[in-house]
Amino acid sequence: MGAGNSCRGCRRSGVHSRAETALWGRSRHMTEPAAPAKTAIIPKADTPPRRNRWTLWLPLLTLLLLCGLGAGGYGFGWPWAQQLWQRFEDLERQVVDAQAQAAAPGPDVAALARAAANSSVQSGLASLEDDWQRELSALRARQNAERAESVRQLTGRMGRLEDQMDRLLAVDRRAWLGQEAVFLTRLAGQRLLVARDVEAALVLLEQADALLRDTGEPKFEGVRLAIARDRAALAAVPVVDQVGLYARLSGLVDQVEQLQLEFEAPASDMKADALSTTGWRERASAGWQAALAKLSDYLIIRRRSDEIAQLMTPEWAALARQNSRMLIEQSQIAMLSANQPLFEQSLQRSAKFVALFAQQDADRVASIVADLGALQNQNIAPDLPDLTDTRSLLEGQVERLGDRTSP
Repeated sequence: MGAGNSCRGCRRSGVHSRAETALWGRSRHMTEPAAPAKTAIIPKADTPPRRNRWTLWLPLLTLLLLCGLGAGGYGFGWPWAQQLWQRFEDLERQVVDAQAQAAAPGPDVAALARAAANSSVQSGLASLEDDWQRELSALRARQNAERAESVRQLTGRMGRLEDQMDRLLAVDRRAWLGQEAVFLTRLAGQRLLVARDVEAALVLLEQADALLRDTGEPKFEGVRLAIARDRAALAAVPVVDQVGLYARLSGLVDQVEQLQLEFEAPASDMKADALSTTGWRERASAGWQAALAKLSDYLIIRRRSDEIAQLMTPEWAALARQNSRMLIEQSQIAMLSANQPLFEQSLQRSAKFVALFAQQDADRVASIVADLGALQNQNIAPDLPDLTDTRSLLEGQVERLGDRTSP
């Protein structure tokens, strides 16, 4: 502080001296008349006393003038100098304050910059978050509105579809049961027509009648009466024992294979004779029989009294047996397919071929022909009731019921 005051005093004295010098110079210029141009004055030799008098008064007047000017300048200029000095002191004090402020440690500019940047970023993020929240809220509102509209449209469409389904399918349970009964009746007719399956048709008609009973519809009473008549007719149809008939025909096929002529020795008998011939006599007899059999292939002995036997040869006998067997097998197929005309025709033709062996194997032929005649009297295709009328009646009632339930 002392050094500062001393310096301030030095500066103040310097300022005073400079101010006084300036004031002095200014007052001098203001009060001192302009010096006349110097001209060479050549004193005259004849006037020396007058020159000496002006020379003595001129410095004195000048000194007096200067003193007056100095006193006037001091009286008028000192207040102005005081003001000027006060201004200088104010300026000096401001300079000192500025220097003190400059010397004092200031805030961290980098920290301030970071803080400002963070504040700016935070404000920007807050603004973006607000914008994002507004957009998200708007999007959610739009999605909720669209979802609600979709649900409303879907609900309306489902309602219309349900109404349409109700109209098309006639939601009435009675109509559904009636349609199922129609299907069962149609299936029963197909089973009778294709497979002549009486038992399956009876079961199907019974199920159809149960469905119509569950409807409780009075309009189906006539249909149920028709179904009852058809069931009674089916129950009265005689049952064809297809398994037994097929077995009887198979037995006849085996009997036909055993038909032979007198000169034909069964293969089984020849094998048995060959095994039983142990002595030379037996072997000789067997050789003689074999020779006769071989000779019979070239020579034919005919009896004029037997008309049929005259034409029978071993080849013809084999062909007759084959034809008879095939005709009996054909009758089996006709029996399984319920073809009554073909069944009877096949048995009749088979009996004719079997009769060709009557002279040689009368007992076997008589048994086979009797069985074939008995089989011809079998009714393998009894008349079946026609379910077409019942089905048509049921379809008409179901259709009228559907028309009544539809809007």
